[in-house]
Amino acid sequence: MTKIATQTFGLKQELTADLTGTIERLHAFGFDAIEPYILFSEKQGNNPGNLWAFDTLQIAAEKMRELEMAILSAHIGVGFGWISMPVSMIVKNILKLHETYGIERFVVSGPFSIPGEARHWASLTRKLSNEVHPHGCTILYHNHDDEFRKVRYKSETVSAMDVFLDQTSPDVLLQVDIGWAGLVEDERQLVHRYADRIASLHLKDFYSDYMSGYSRKTMRAEAFAPIGEGAIHTQEVLALIDELPYFAGAVIIDQDKYSGNMLSALETGCGNIRRMLEG
Repeated sequence: MTKIATQTFGLKQELTADLTGTIERLHAFGFDAIEPYILFSEKQGNNPGNLWAFDTLQIAAEKMRELEMAILSAHIGVGFGWISMPVSMIVKNILKLHETYGIERFVVSGPFSIPGEARHWASLTRKLSNEVHPHGCTILYHNHDDEFRKVRYKSETVSAMDVFLDQTSPDVLLQVDIGWAGLVEDERQLVHRYADRIASLHLKDFYSDYMSGYSRKTMRAEAFAPIGEGAIHTQEVLALIDELPYFAGAVIIDQDKYSGNMLSALETGCGNIRRMLEG
């Protein structure tokens, strides 16, 4: 059965104020899993509560085990944009998380929009995958809207994502954020096109007034809708899950922002997804 998860990124205020209490509320809403954004740091320090260092992850994981919630994948926060941490250190931390918590899928994110940047991320993910895949871990790349912009490559017009996939290891898979992707092209057609590389789906929704003329960089909080309440074709995308041979078994709400109560938006989104899956 497909599980419903949420990313921690949009829950900065809630998780900072009450880590275990927020996890309990998410469980009460019907979430089966949480996808944490993990910092490669032993101590939380002054970092916001939506980005978990190892000490915070330990507390959260204990609460999740108590509630029978899973960690099926994790974003690894080793630098947004051009990662500077040595590959050997990234690999060391991935394997530590895999051995301690059984996490198998690790997600990185650029973004990139030109061939040179795509090649950079392809090189990095290839190196990471070559090191961790033999240990049972898979590297995923999470998109924004940038990666599906058109570029010239090998005398053809393709997306920057196509350059990345051509250059990286075939073991590197995709975590497709259908909300960001939907700002560039029809998200249903995109999922069809990349079906044989998609391991994970991030669900994001926008009200229809913001589906044209906006980008990741210009999207305001009031543009974000609870999943199933906006213009993204979430139900149609969920109907395509059986076409994804590497699908990991969970759909993940990525509610970056919301102009109202974030937990209410997640509760609404979780309920809507549950009805879509059951339908």
